[in-house]
Amino acid sequence: MPVATIATGRVLHRVHGATVAARWYGRRDATWRWDDPEGKFGVLYLGKSLVGPFAEALLRTPKDRDVLWDQVARRRAANFTTTRPVRLAKVHGPGLGWFKTTTAGVSADFDPVDNPGAYVVPQQISAEIYKSTNLDGIQYRSRFDSDELCIALFDRADAAISSGAEGLPIGKDWTRKLLANRGYRLVEL
Repeated sequence: MPVATIATGRVLHRVHGATVAARWYGRRDATWRWDDPEGKFGVLYLGKSLVGPFAEALLRTPKDRDVLWDQVARRRAANFTTTRPVRLAKVHGPGLGWFKTTTAGVSADFDPVDNPGAYVVPQQISAEIYKSTNLDGIQYRSRFDSDELCIALFDRADAAISSGAEGLPIGKDWTRKLLANRGYRLVEL
């Protein structure tokens, strides 16, 4: 299985709701792409840069070229530092073949009406990795910016990260520049 290793001391990033803690391993209802379909383990979604989590959280509708500042202002940035090497199954590049899937197979858009089974494949892969290895999670490409590497960290690896800054407002100038480079527009109402 292809494995990526993140060195000790590496800063990882997260975008989270302003009213919730940054360190949250969801496990209740298999809502997100790499969640455990049975709810037995939790997953914390991170990025190697802030761009990946920002894109995953706020650029989910690429046909809509306007991003409301109000939506960005409801989010916060956080960072964590790895306290030991973190080992992740690579579910991109050669890892796609290893898991007998394609980019489309692990990147389909979830829609409860039109595409309710979109997360079946990535959730099954996540459960397989969790059960059959001692890896800390999964490294994957952002669906909304494929240059960005993201991480689905399993709850069993919680001690592998230490909290840094949490609840940081996301800067308006940074957001505007990021959006402009992707053909989006920041809209203030």
